[in-house]
Amino acid sequence: MSKDKDERKRPQLRLVVNNVEKRSGRPVAGEDDFITLDELILRCHEFRGHFYAGVGRLQEKAYRSLERYLERKGWAYGLDPMHGRLMVIPAGLVCPEAIVPDSPQQDEVLVFAGEDLTGVGLCLSLEMIIPFWSDDDAVMEDALLSAPILPYGMLFLEENRQDSYLDLIYRVALPLYPPAPTVRVLDKLFAVARTELAETLRTLADFSD
Repeated sequence: MSKDKDERKRPQLRLVVNNVEKRSGRPVAGEDDFITLDELILRCHEFRGHFYAGVGRLQEKAYRSLERYLERKGWAYGLDPMHGRLMVIPAGLVCPEAIVPDSPQQDEVLVFAGEDLTGVGLCLSLEMIIPFWSDDDAVMEDALLSAPILPYGMLFLEENRQDSYLDLIYRVALPLYPPAPTVRVLDKLFAVARTELAETLRTLADFSD
């Protein structure tokens, strides 16, 4: 009896499939101002002027370098000027292991270039919501503790504003000196993200079984 009660209290961590409203990597103030990843990619040229309007010189230089890098790689991407100037990339391009078979949903990787804490340079951040969830906070906390310790990035829990459940988020940050990232620096950033995301997803898949 007590075992059954405990199992009801601690639902299993599960993989998110076709659950866009709970897996948005970008803040949503309301449905009207949310733009899907596919639309951001389709309207990238249209949003570019708005994206760069008012951006500082160093930040613009970093984003332009990122755009050239992604175009050379042949990766689709979108520019979101409405939620803090985010570059949005399909997660499967960054980490193929992030693709959920037979799911119409496409998770996002967010890239942001902003001032670092020292105020003397920029910091390039890459972030993704890990597509495992539970409506039990204790299960999410266990998942965080069970996830691998990463040498470059970090995992943390953050409340989803839409449903108040916890999201498990991966983030890696890289200081830029000088501000414009080179191809070598960006190769390193995405290689780190792919390796660490793949390891995290494998570990959490085992945890959810």
